[in-house]
Amino acid sequence: MIQWRSPALEAQISEWIESHKQELLADIAGLVQIPSVASYDPSSSYPFGQQCAQAVQYVLSLGQRHGFNTMNRENYCAVISMGDEDKRSVGIWGHVDVVPAGEGWIYPAFQATQKDDFLIGRGVQDNKGAVIAVLYALRFLKEQGITLSYHLQQIIGSGEEIGMHDVAYYRKHYAVPDFNIVADSGFPVCYGEKGMLSVLLGFELGTSSIVSLKGGVSSNSVPGYAGLVLQRNEAHLAKLSTLPPSIQYSVTEQEIKLEAWGKSGHAAFPQGTSNAIANLLQPLIEDEWFEGTVHTGLQKLHDICRHYDGRALHIQCEDELSGPLTCVGTIVNVDYGSVELELNIRYPIKQSAQTLLQKLTESGLTLNHVTVSEPSYCDPNTPEVERLMSAYQGITGEQREPFVMGGGTYARKLTNAVGFGPGLPADFSELGLPQGHGHIHGPDEVQSIPNLMMALKIYIMALLELNEYFC
Repeated sequence: MIQWRSPALEAQISEWIESHKQELLADIAGLVQIPSVASYDPSSSYPFGQQCAQAVQYVLSLGQRHGFNTMNRENYCAVISMGDEDKRSVGIWGHVDVVPAGEGWIYPAFQATQKDDFLIGRGVQDNKGAVIAVLYALRFLKEQGITLSYHLQQIIGSGEEIGMHDVAYYRKHYAVPDFNIVADSGFPVCYGEKGMLSVLLGFELGTSSIVSLKGGVSSNSVPGYAGLVLQRNEAHLAKLSTLPPSIQYSVTEQEIKLEAWGKSGHAAFPQGTSNAIANLLQPLIEDEWFEGTVHTGLQKLHDICRHYDGRALHIQCEDELSGPLTCVGTIVNVDYGSVELELNIRYPIKQSAQTLLQKLTESGLTLNHVTVSEPSYCDPNTPEVERLMSAYQGITGEQREPFVMGGGTYARKLTNAVGFGPGLPADFSELGLPQGHGHIHGPDEVQSIPNLMMALKIYIMALLELNEYFC
């Protein structure tokens, strides 16, 4: 039996983690092998597809193996629980769905490759590694015989990346815990999230030689690839020799295809990324490949995708709590002159989505499929947050402050919810990956194994802190 805050407590936790590390990594690898890219069909018994349902069952099987109470909530969510159901409840949320692999991977996307102290594969960071780490935190409590003063539930969704219909379903049909921790963020505590605005912009280029322009694979990722197909003509053929080396091209009897690459990454954190759509269009605009409304329209498309602050649409803004707005053109589709561009906008907590939509309307562009997710905020001075902060500070020795971010997690769909890890700063330069690789939603997604073990230790200590508080 653990003695709370005894001198040997942290050493005991560390020894347990080390003895279970290889098993934990193997469980992550098994989950990463499931290509659980979600698509939503509420009429199906597999609402996010069979692969997501398989991932849900995989986690439930792990919970059953370790003797937990488990429930499959109609393939929307998995629930693994322990403690007295009549007591105050705490939920720890995560998700097993992932964004598509996208282009440019060096390592297999759906395989957890271990290289030195790192795991590489889609979902090792977002969010499969965290899901398994949290499960092992519960396992520690159970194996150590901890009697909980609260009802603890690990709730794992399967549609987080495509609109969070999973958590909406859960809220409609089941009781949400009294206090909610979302293990899909960074440490220490994220107590607020910017608002999210998704808009499909439409406009016409007019008659042109453009057959198609496509870029992007996910509505919340900066595009890493874009391709343009043109009708073959002498004017375009003459300009091919002026293209920079970053643009690749091929020619057939009827068409010319141009391709460009960028640096993909999460649309909530676009700094350091490079949008392939803008990269493809820039030399064409500079060398005036097109005229009139086509040139003007492509210039607008380029400017929207190049700048991440919304300046091209006159919506840039910021506040002191959450910083500046971000605006990313994530998916483009041009079909014989008709342009559709999906925007992923993260706006400050104090800003109004309606004000932004009004400005977009005034730009003369057509707005389709508008989706608004309001900002979230939880008072960072509550005792529960203070306990999480105590766990983080006690394990790391760092005095970092709670923060607000642009990322969107389940916290925005829940009440009394905060983000809490597992993200910690990591330097994976020793892997020698190309620039832009290694990040969440990008190619060769990387998870530091020591960081994940540190996160597990923080989670265990946080659950013990809450246990003391709720006594």
